[in-house]
Amino acid sequence: MSFVANRLVKFEEYEIDRARWQLSWRDEALPLNRKTFDLLLYLVDHADRVVGKEELLRTLWPESFVEESNLTQHIFLLRKALSRHDSGLKFIETVPGRGYRFTAIITEQLPVDRMVISASESITRITLEEEVDTSESASQRFEVTQPLLSAPLGKRHIYWIAGGSVVAVALCVAVWFGWQRWLDRSGGAPVQLVLTPMEGTTGDAILDKSLTQALRMDLAQSPYVSVVPGSIVGATLTQMMHKPDEAMTPAMAREVCERTNSQGVLSGNIAKVGQHFLITEEASNCVDGSVIGAAKREVESTEHLPREIDGLAETLRQTLGESRRSIARFSTPLFSADTASLDALKAYSRASYDSERGKRAEAIELLKQAIAFDPNFATAYFDLSTNYRGSGDHEAELAAIQKAYNLRSYVSQAVQFAIVARYNTLVTGDLFAAERNLQSWTEIYPRNATAWNNLSSVQHEIGRVSEAVSSSERALELMPSNQAMYVNLAVRQLHANNPTAARATLDRAIAKGLDGDRVRNFYMELAYYQRDDVLMQTQIAWSAAHTNSPFFFLTQAQIAAAEGRLADEQRLLGKAAALFRTQGLADVADSNSRIVVVGLIESGQKEAGEKLFHSVPPDPADPWYLLGLAYTGDPQGALAGVKAMQAKYPKGALVNLFWTPYIEAEIDLASHKPKDAVAVLEPTRALDGRDLFLPELRGDTFLAAGEPLRAEKEYREVLAHPSLEPISANIPLAWLGLGRALAAEGNRAAATNAYQHFFSLWAHADPDAMYLKQAKQEFATLQTVSLAK
Repeated sequence: MSFVANRLVKFEEYEIDRARWQLSWRDEALPLNRKTFDLLLYLVDHADRVVGKEELLRTLWPESFVEESNLTQHIFLLRKALSRHDSGLKFIETVPGRGYRFTAIITEQLPVDRMVISASESITRITLEEEVDTSESASQRFEVTQPLLSAPLGKRHIYWIAGGSVVAVALCVAVWFGWQRWLDRSGGAPVQLVLTPMEGTTGDAILDKSLTQALRMDLAQSPYVSVVPGSIVGATLTQMMHKPDEAMTPAMAREVCERTNSQGVLSGNIAKVGQHFLITEEASNCVDGSVIGAAKREVESTEHLPREIDGLAETLRQTLGESRRSIARFSTPLFSADTASLDALKAYSRASYDSERGKRAEAIELLKQAIAFDPNFATAYFDLSTNYRGSGDHEAELAAIQKAYNLRSYVSQAVQFAIVARYNTLVTGDLFAAERNLQSWTEIYPRNATAWNNLSSVQHEIGRVSEAVSSSERALELMPSNQAMYVNLAVRQLHANNPTAARATLDRAIAKGLDGDRVRNFYMELAYYQRDDVLMQTQIAWSAAHTNSPFFFLTQAQIAAAEGRLADEQRLLGKAAALFRTQGLADVADSNSRIVVVGLIESGQKEAGEKLFHSVPPDPADPWYLLGLAYTGDPQGALAGVKAMQAKYPKGALVNLFWTPYIEAEIDLASHKPKDAVAVLEPTRALDGRDLFLPELRGDTFLAAGEPLRAEKEYREVLAHPSLEPISANIPLAWLGLGRALAAEGNRAAATNAYQHFFSLWAHADPDAMYLKQAKQEFATLQTVSLAK
């Protein structure tokens, strides 16, 4: 038995009242079930360390064997309850591979004069809770004045009845716990399968493919059983020197299974007898061919096929080892009972086939057909948004994901997570909410590579680079045949200042035959960062033989800008833009041109910048366009665009913490109001660690406001984290700013050193570059003053 003193625990605007088992926020009660509240208390009481998952499972379920998914569900519920605050901070932190940590700063722990009494008794785990009254009358009330064995005979019968009742209750509790244990029993570690098309036929080739697609969608609901995505299967077949859509033999399927680190191959058969069907599925070990799971289903008619696939998937999940509780919780029928499911499924299946092969227009039309058959088909709307994105129709993409979000209650939890993640990033721009949703997705579906990859991207966007590395590592582990996963991880690793690991990751991609322009382009960035001339020349030679990639010209243009070679920058970006346009990516070309406009004007090439700005179509939705307006003499137009952005994305993290302060600060500096610029930029610190733009701009504002010490601190912050932007004009400009700040402080020796660093980085700059001319004049003045003294 343990006695735990009660306290009122306060953090931010939350309050935990242990005595009443109550969590509240701003005096509003937040309902939590008992287990979730126990979890909260345990994490709070051990906030000084990371609490392992095994420790939590043992503590919360001491007499039961439960799956880890039970714990992640309570973590999800707890995070949902602790999401009312405005700061976006995450109070329950996941430490990959270790456990969880409570990160909120506890501001108060107020004692109260109550005590919780808890007792556990073998399997029954009986818990008693009461408020203890320490007054004399209470002690007298509980005093035993006569031994129980000397009680009168009548009372003994009462004791026997009471004792029997306790035994009966204990037995019921034991049976209940046994039942719960049976529901939670699983067959071991989760499994990943390679799904092959069903053999046999229904007499309808489209329906045959649709049934395989339906089985894939059903299995995708499971946090225990995962299926290798079709795109990864196709890419793996290509590595094996087969065509992506080539029919797989059993030997090919087993090799795909091994190459994707899967545990088995799932193959099925359709047998038609009159109007009836027999559908069977069998999962076999990809090493020795032994059967690890199987299911079959008899179907009365064609119309019943989609719903019987649901049942087939549930049986298969159970034979593969998934617990009954998990199956019950994560099983949502593909279609409701009143929909034309068969026609919708067939159209959706054909759309998926076209989408995987890059036929966006055809896929869009088929998805529209699927939605016409089933107006509540949220998954079809979600895929529609994906295809609109691929075709460059941003407005249609937003409309489709909004519709999917409105209909998310019709789909499985796995699809809900995907829909909400895209909704948060595209429609609201609330990256902090997106991170919380993605974190929950990865906890409940830890083998979903897409969830981990998206989480990594969002973490990277908000400046949590080390966490982004961990998430990206997990994504690559789950999808080792995807080139993009290697590049994404390498980018995160370099930005986290680990170029050795980044190089090793790219080398692994090459070793796996995943060569390509994205890999080579990042090799070039890495070579520039490490000043590795041999590696750089290797990539330049590769790009010379692969002239259809605009990304190499973009990277070379970035290098030119970082070195002050502005004429080369314009020339190289012109080549990149021309290639983008020939590939149907005019919007990408225009966006990059607007970025160049800003760079040219900031570097003193105002005439050239304005000319380029007016040659590109206006786009008020592009923040770079708004910044261009501010630089080309239209600050009111820029501010109007900012207000429109804020109205459209009131919770947008980048809108409110990056673009709005960035644009407003530049306008304030141009208007000779540096102190206003300083105040405007203060909220941007929430995104520190994202890039070098913000600290470099804050340094400029402090310098203009006559605060060189604070400016120096910001410039040194830039120079301390060069890996955040491996190729960046912010690095040499930070050295120049640091020299100016030190000179203003009277530290001439240090200022001289900073100017010399700038000159070394701009040794090949255009002679008429504004910053170079200014720096030379300032340096000469600095030396003259020094000699005079």
